[in-house]
Amino acid sequence: MEHRIEKHSSESTDEEYRSAFAEYLMRGTGGVSAEHISLFEKRAELQGLNGGVIVPKTLASTIEIALKSYGGMFEAGQIITTATGGDLIMPTINDTSAKATVVAEYSQSTNKTPSFGSEILKAYTSRTPIVPVSQELLQDSGFNLEELLGGLLAESFGRGINEDLTIGSGTSKPKGIITSATDSGTKATATGVILDNVIDLIKSVDSAYARNGKFMFNRYTLYSLIKIKDSAGRYIWQEGARDGTPATLFGKSYILNDDIPSIGAGNSSILFGDFSKYKIRMVKNFRVIRLNELLAEYLSIGLFGFARIDGVLLDAGTYPIKKLVHASA
Repeated sequence: MEHRIEKHSSESTDEEYRSAFAEYLMRGTGGVSAEHISLFEKRAELQGLNGGVIVPKTLASTIEIALKSYGGMFEAGQIITTATGGDLIMPTINDTSAKATVVAEYSQSTNKTPSFGSEILKAYTSRTPIVPVSQELLQDSGFNLEELLGGLLAESFGRGINEDLTIGSGTSKPKGIITSATDSGTKATATGVILDNVIDLIKSVDSAYARNGKFMFNRYTLYSLIKIKDSAGRYIWQEGARDGTPATLFGKSYILNDDIPSIGAGNSSILFGDFSKYKIRMVKNFRVIRLNELLAEYLSIGLFGFARIDGVLLDAGTYPIKKLVHASA
């Protein structure tokens, strides 16, 4: 990685700065001489649009980044990548009511037409906020700042689009999995879940989908389930307890998605079914755009990310994913 060092005070030369920074890169903070540390500490703080510096006075070699999980839907659904953004028609066929019957010799066969339908996947444009970055920061940072910010923008996009794919209304945005899933018909209480509710949820899904079925819930619901005990005070969910969080529930794996509502009055806290039936359409890939002119008068650039995306549950009429709905308070 190439690092360009600019002079920031009359007390130090370019060569001294290069020497100091090279020493830091090779030896880390502990191996930098007091003289060279002093050179770094004399640098004036950069007052770009974001205020502050990327390489602090302590010369940290890494940046601590605040993390927040956003996964779930990209793990669960089937992603379809297209080159263009025109409407993508996904056909459905329901022929489940047709079955063979015994017909007497020389008798006429019955006619039965399958039920045809379709769902349309559009290409809604989802953008991250613009991140302004001063040219001073780009020049003075000891990190590949554009690459770092590009990764942060990708995470920002992931958090926003996962929310839409989970609870989106379907009006000018994706129709989320919660919106699309069918009520299992069994109500949990407004304040909790018992294992009977989970069993009834599994039972409500046709075996053709339950065979490959998975659960989806958030981490709060997960630990509510883990804490369920029997009459003797023993945890019901024993599998994997010695190694950490259990891997399955009633032999079915689960996907964590913190955009799924928590246990509460009127909420849908647990989903079960075949999540491959949820289709996520993305036009090409996520892209990071650099705006060189927008903030030029501030000697800054702008970075933002975008992608065109949609999501829909393909349901031909036999409800591949069901949801556990809590009673109203």
